[in-house]
Amino acid sequence: MNAADLIVHACEQVLRFTRVAAWADLSEERKIQLGFNAGIMVLGLNLNKAEGYDALTQAREGKMTMLQVHEHFKSLVIRQQIAIREENIQRAF
Repeated sequence: MNAADLIVHACEQVLRFTRVAAWADLSEERKIQLGFNAGIMVLGLNLNKAEGYDALTQAREGKMTMLQVHEHFKSLVIRQQIAIREENIQRAF
């Protein structure tokens, strides 16, 4: 897997894991995976802290819904024109 593929995969995983109704619905393992993939996404898309990590912090603190977080990350992916595959986002976990 090359760097571009890794960034696409990370974006897909972030969107996949943010489909849950609430932060508490994620297992600890999934929260770690979400954070790891968000880190790759932030670095790969050259995002700033507010664009990347603040949304996760706000979800954890209950200041943002997971739907809002999902839509936020989705807008970043669209803005960066990342070619994601919807079937990867909709996979069960």
